[in-house]
Amino acid sequence: MSKTIRHHLKDTASSLIKYFVSVILAGLAIIYLLSGIYKVSESELGVIQRFGKVIDGKVEPGGHYRLPWPIDTVTKVPVKTTHSMDIIDFSLKQASDEKNEFRDITGLSIYCITGDNNIVFIDFVIRYNIVDPVKYLFNINSSEDFLKHTACAAVINSLAGKTVDDILTVGKKSVEVYLKKEIQENLDSLNSGLGINDIEIKDVSPIKAVRDYFERVINAQIQKRELINNAESYRNQNIPKTKGMAMQITEEAWGYRTQVISHAQGDADRFKQQLNEYSKAKEITKQRMYLDFIQQKFPELEKIILVDNTGKKRVINLRLLSN
Repeated sequence: MSKTIRHHLKDTASSLIKYFVSVILAGLAIIYLLSGIYKVSESELGVIQRFGKVIDGKVEPGGHYRLPWPIDTVTKVPVKTTHSMDIIDFSLKQASDEKNEFRDITGLSIYCITGDNNIVFIDFVIRYNIVDPVKYLFNINSSEDFLKHTACAAVINSLAGKTVDDILTVGKKSVEVYLKKEIQENLDSLNSGLGINDIEIKDVSPIKAVRDYFERVINAQIQKRELINNAESYRNQNIPKTKGMAMQITEEAWGYRTQVISHAQGDADRFKQQLNEYSKAKEITKQRMYLDFIQQKFPELEKIILVDNTGKKRVINLRLLSN
């Protein structure tokens, strides 16, 4: 009887153990399968690899499922995040501790040589983002280091083709445009997956020993541009005004010319008419013209007294004659 009970308890315990093991294994299996659920945020894209091979390089934001590890792996890449890299020391090699210590003691740093053999220090910042997650993850071992090296080489090439005056004054913008184009072309040639948004030159300065002289030159050039701009502004303001005055004078002259010609033409017509009348009756016309002239010149006079050579006076009543 005791053996039967013992055997029954043993079977029961074995069944319970198997049941709990099955439940635990099922739970672990469920947890394992659920581990394939993942979420990609709004600023990211996901890259899915199956046994190391990329099967989807642009998983959109939202909730997704992939096969659990180690079958599938997901790498989330912040494609909408703008990164920045501030480059002050643009040497292409990593400085040793001895070089860093020397710079700290002496205050010297890596410099550039301009096209006219002058020394300048430059500080610029690169703003970039990831445009292709797959290329970014797998084509280049260290994208950031490659970006820095590419930027440094582009800076050296750019400044070597410009004069120091150009770099320190009006040439910064052209250098920025050149750097953006050159760096982007180098990044694209190696399929880096990086895109340059903007390059800003924060500071360009000569060595301390000649910095004051360069600043004086820069200030003089700035004043020169201001004077030129003021002169051009004055010219642009006064040329239209002068042209307007010239046009007005010309129009007045043409008006005066037309008026004079009209008056002369009228006088000529009147003279021709009087000439015709004179040819018909010379004495009468002559006397009439004379009296008209006198009446026009002396409108307030009522009579004129004429004295001949003998002293004899003769009174002429103009009103009677005009009637």
